[in-house]
Formats: sequence, structure tokens, C-alpha cells
Amino acid sequence: MDALKKFEITSFGPYRFIGKSAYTRAGKSGYIFAGLWENAGWVFEELDKLGGHATGETYNAALVNWEKYDPKTELIGYTVGRIMKTETPVPENMDYFDIPGTFVAKGWFGTVGYRSDAESIVIKALRQYPDYANAKYHFMVEVLDTEGFRYYVNCDKK
Repeated sequence: MDALKKFEITSFGPYRFIGKSAYTRAGKSGYIFAGLWENAGWVFEELDKLGGHATGETYNAALVNWEKYDPKTELIGYTVGRIMKTETPVPENMDYFDIPGTFVAKGWFGTVGYRSDAESIVIKALRQYPDYANAKYHFMVEVLDTEGFRYYVNCDKK
């Protein structure tokens, strides 16, 4: 599996992803999304205060979603924050997305920092498992931790 340190498909959620969001046209997002990360210190400080609502997914992350996507605008959402328990109260000036119980394909990369090819590599690995299919345009999660970059792709069991 190209560049993957580890790969697995696992049940995921339900969760509430809480953070700060931006929307932009697909493929035109680099500087906007990087800016969210650069200015996210206050987001993580507020989420740290909600420690009792933390899940096992404690790392800083970004959720990519297509809730506002249509062929005309091509808007995708990008929310920098954390995966929290479903009943977590949403701090003022933050956004949230409720994630139902589902499955995700998780790819671990040995490099620390964002990988632009992560989505295609994880989807390629997912195709090796005929009982699962990529649930296109639901959500994906980019996870940054000290051991390397992780990328989650929402998938459905066939």
C-alpha cells in the first residue's frame, strides 16, 4: 500500500466534530485552509476546556465535508477542530457537524505534516476490501499528530 504505514477499516462514531469552518470552491482551497490551521490556537484552547467530552480521537484534525456542494458553486467545507462526544456543547463562535455511526478507512502515513496525495492513497487501499465502498461526498478527516499524518475516508459496508 503506497506510502502507508498502517491501514484499517473500523467503525466510527457517532461523534460531534467541533471547530472553526471555512467554505471554498473545490480545488481552490490551499491558502484558506492553511490559514485556518495557522489561526486555530484559540479553537484548541477552548476544546481543551471540554476535556470531559473528549473521545479516543484526541488529536487536532480537520473535517472535510460537502454539505453545501452543488455543481454551480462547488463549495467544500473545511473545519479545523477535534472529534468530540455527541453531547458536547458547542463553544461560542464555533461550528459543528454531527457524524452518525459509520465506518472509516484509516490510513497512517509515516510523515508528519499534510500529504496532498493522502485521499487517493487511502481510497486505493480501500478498494482492496470488496465488502466496503467509498461513501463519496460524506466526509473525510485529516488528523495531525506527533507520530505522523492520518487520513480517514468515510466508507459504507456493502
